[in-house]
Amino acid sequence: MVELSNEAQELLLKVQTQNQQLQELIAQKQNIEKQRQEIEEAEKEIKDKEEIYKGVAGLLIKTDKKKVEEELEEQKEIISVRKKQVEEKENQLKTELEEGQKKLRSFVQSSKQAG
Repeated sequence: MVELSNEAQELLLKVQTQNQQLQELIAQKQNIEKQRQEIEEAEKEIKDKEEIYKGVAGLLIKTDKKKVEEELEEQKEIISVRKKQVEEKENQLKTELEEGQKKLRSFVQSSKQAG
């Protein structure tokens, strides 16, 4: 078995943490995509309707169609911004993770050659 230096062990821990963070970002991105799909489905549902009802505190309240369309559009814009932010973090983390993995491999190779 390869004995890792303290620096290599710290790097391994960092890589594992980054991997967990990446998995969390992927889950966030999937959740955002699900929300986007739900909004698009709601837009399709109200497209041909004259009267729109909105659930409020367990009650259905008649609501202005234009107002609902505006709210859905606003939600889509917010989700689009969130998705972009998550994707940027994901790309940055992937780059950092790849660099950490390369360093870790070089530590392991050095340890094997030294041992």
